[in-house]
Amino acid sequence: MRLFFSLTSFAFTMILALIAFTYTAIHFPTTMRDLLAGAKHVQEQLSSLGLPDSYMVWVDIFLQPNQIVLVGYSIAMRFVIAIIGSVLTGGGGGGDETHSSSRSEKAERYRIWGKSHRS
Repeated sequence: MRLFFSLTSFAFTMILALIAFTYTAIHFPTTMRDLLAGAKHVQEQLSSLGLPDSYMVWVDIFLQPNQIVLVGYSIAMRFVIAIIGSVLTGGGGGGDETHSSSRSEKAERYRIWGKSHRS
């Protein structure tokens, strides 16, 4: 079930990133051109490092400006989905007694691990 949730979350993230990427390109072309120019600058900086051709071929294949921008959009969407999920599920941190009691039960089980059995 956890794998299904992870795959669904990844697919949803990528779909939202593609929608945001396309929306930006259609409605804010100047912003998209600026983002692509910045990504092109990153690619040029990597190309100027003087890496051997065996590495540079992969830089040329995988680090195209549009791919760099799309990865940025997917990271941003992942943050947005995580924040929304955290708000909807109640955060996941501190203050809830059900979580603290289960933690103390787990700690109790493993309490003797660090103790010596010699008296």
